[in-house]
Amino acid sequence: MTTSFLRGLASSVVTAFLLSGLSSVAVAQTATKPAAGPSTAIKEITWDDLISEKWVKEMQAEMTLMGRLGFLEDGTEAANKAMSKLRDKWNAAPIVTTYLNQRVRLPGYVVPLDGERHLRREFLLVPYFGACIHYPPPPANQMMLVQPTANSRIRAVPESMAAVWVEGTLREARLATSQGVTGYTLEAESVRPYEEPSPRGR
Repeated sequence: MTTSFLRGLASSVVTAFLLSGLSSVAVAQTATKPAAGPSTAIKEITWDDLISEKWVKEMQAEMTLMGRLGFLEDGTEAANKAMSKLRDKWNAAPIVTTYLNQRVRLPGYVVPLDGERHLRREFLLVPYFGACIHYPPPPANQMMLVQPTANSRIRAVPESMAAVWVEGTLREARLATSQGVTGYTLEAESVRPYEEPSPRGR
């Protein structure tokens, strides 16, 4: 029987993301870096800004090593051990502190944490379609928990895998959720459907 160990992983967006180096979010983003300004100004960032090049290179080497284990069959002790080791490293992925405690704007996809349907529900924001649902969870430094407040401006209930812009204060928070481990939280000032260009100044 042909083994499928790592085959799904190798074909997933997650692996493509790591093997290609720093990737752009699947939602279109501007290539420019946030302009310098007052600390209270909202800075538009990308997912690339939340992950270090050093860690990406380390994971590229790790994935190359994992690729050599393609002969392992799913469900075997060796296969499970290899996958568990990789998952642990992703859950412990280091964050980038550059934008912590600053107001930022970022696009991404919604991953609900429960079946509640109200404007203030918390959800995960991820950089590509299908993460945590059709594909394994991304590394912790590519997942954030969005926490709306009573004053958040939200036009509609964020649906699963909806593309949105979020604005708010970025914090460090390594939290284990039902859909994966986060490296950040975002205290949301606003959540709105994704539009191009960004909703700057709206």
